[in-house]
Amino acid sequence: MSKIVFWSPLHGQGQTSNLHIIALIMSLLHKKKILMMQTHFSMNNLEGPLVGKSIDISKRANYSIFHDIGIDAAVMYSQTNRLMGNMLESCCITFPNTSLLLLPGTETKNRETFDRDTCKAVCNMVHHAEDYVDLIMIDANSGNDELSFKLISLADIIIINLTQSRHVLHKFLSDYGDKFSDYSKLFFLFGNYDKNAAYNIYNCRRRYKNYINRDNSAVIPYLTKYKDAQNEGEVLAMVKEGLNICNASDMDKIKEIIKRKLKLSRYQGEDMDYFFYQACKSVTKILNALNMEESKSQLKRSRAWG
Repeated sequence: MSKIVFWSPLHGQGQTSNLHIIALIMSLLHKKKILMMQTHFSMNNLEGPLVGKSIDISKRANYSIFHDIGIDAAVMYSQTNRLMGNMLESCCITFPNTSLLLLPGTETKNRETFDRDTCKAVCNMVHHAEDYVDLIMIDANSGNDELSFKLISLADIIIINLTQSRHVLHKFLSDYGDKFSDYSKLFFLFGNYDKNAAYNIYNCRRRYKNYINRDNSAVIPYLTKYKDAQNEGEVLAMVKEGLNICNASDMDKIKEIIKRKLKLSRYQGEDMDYFFYQACKSVTKILNALNMEESKSQLKRSRAWG
């Protein structure tokens, strides 16, 4: 199915927390089967906010929850053509009453071993895994990383994670503007967003109108409660509470929740409501972008057959 790569020009742009909220809303509200994974050797915390622990390579013996699973195991099964649906799930952490699969990062201690054994085979593993999920969301290394750009070349949508920083925006355009051959696949997501800042989304669209527009950009506002949930490993519970979803499974009820969140005004006074309004709006735009890419692919295939 579809592959979404989350990438940023610099580390520290809220990339991982953006991935969390987007993946959770797509799973809980839109009922997508999501595989979340990351390709970092270090300096990443994809797992912690969801399970309360993250991999510290220097202390990995303490984290038995991650033993014999994760990206290392998935790559191994992929190399022997055994990464079927049940085998993929056995490599992941699952969550009750969700369609989320979390593929933990590497347990490899040695960087050379990671580059040799895991990095070279990740793209093939992703290719095998996409047959068993609706969406693969990849938290890729920031900056000019070789593996990140290999994954970007395979992606259906690339989420460019930014903050309201003139320096970061200029760095992206000056250092990486020429690296992306198809700008229609780019989606600009501003995390830790402050609507009162001078560099708000409307001014950014106006200033960078050749790149950023209403359809290919969105925001994830800063919310203290979301930040606390990240630190405490309670993100899933916090998002369920914020969406008022509990264990809702009836599709009509789910659709009503989506409609209610998207009807909220962007000027809504409550921080929590504003956060989820913008997050749900971001998800809707990303799904629309994926649908457009799928339509273009189908058109190309039909022309080739014709």
